[in-house]
Amino acid sequence: MKAVLDTCILKLASLPNPNNTSALIVKLSWEGLLQCWASPAMLEEYSVVLAEEPELLALVQNRFQVCYPLVALDCVKHEPDNRFVECALAVEADYLLTVNTARGHFDKSAYGRTRVLTPGAFLNLPDVQRLIARI
Repeated sequence: MKAVLDTCILKLASLPNPNNTSALIVKLSWEGLLQCWASPAMLEEYSVVLAEEPELLALVQNRFQVCYPLVALDCVKHEPDNRFVECALAVEADYLLTVNTARGHFDKSAYGRTRVLTPGAFLNLPDVQRLIARI
């Protein structure tokens, strides 16, 4: 098994407490076990969503690698969600992790080679379970 799992894009809808699934994914990134990416537009959204969680926001800003997508997409009905797909395709991410799988959001199972999973489904993958055991 690789020391670092494949690349991920994490769509943070909210982080009400540090023990939820998205927070655990951020912790995997912090530990260097998961490579997460964000574009400047995504980081701007995180600054709003995580305004009440300054430590977690700092962690995301410091640990997520920044990409600069060159293509603007219009493949997701909820227009701001296109920024996450753009980033995922730009870095050839293996996973786009989101709780927003409702119609009009990330309602496809994949965008290109990037699989769309909920954070809970991602954390249940066998390779991810082995990474969790290491922290």
